[in-house]
Amino acid sequence: MKATSKPVEPHGADAALDRVEASVRTISRSLTRVRAHEHILELARVRVDRAGAVLLIKLEHYGEGSQRVTELAERIGVDTPSVTRKVQQLEADGLVHRDPDPNDRRASRISLTTRGRDVVARVHQAHREIFARVFEGWDREELRSFSDMIDRFADGLEKEMGTHDD
Repeated sequence: MKATSKPVEPHGADAALDRVEASVRTISRSLTRVRAHEHILELARVRVDRAGAVLLIKLEHYGEGSQRVTELAERIGVDTPSVTRKVQQLEADGLVHRDPDPNDRRASRISLTTRGRDVVARVHQAHREIFARVFEGWDREELRSFSDMIDRFADGLEKEMGTHDD
């Protein structure tokens, strides 16, 4: 008997995995399209472009005052000069400020201003409103069960893809 490289799956497991994969692609596509970001920023009633919103959210997520431009560039996945230009624009708009890095006089640490924190809070609220509409009609138990499963899935995916630090 010839050995195969793929283990034999129980009946229906391949179809279920195919459905999960297709759904994850749909979710990813829905959340990453430029039009989706524009919709969220419109709902949030903020005037910041997509790249600026991403940078502000990363600053909030990883802690204020602890981010150097090089760290932000790595976390966002773009080059340092692009982040430098975006930080300069956000600073001119009053959304971030720079403080000297006490460990490196050539570098600075980027922090959100009060106005920047307000923008991030509005974007988070817009996301929450969208999700609330998506889950309309779900009862509490369905939502709790789904949140438990998606947390478990997200944790497993991060481990598998090596993206838990992003």
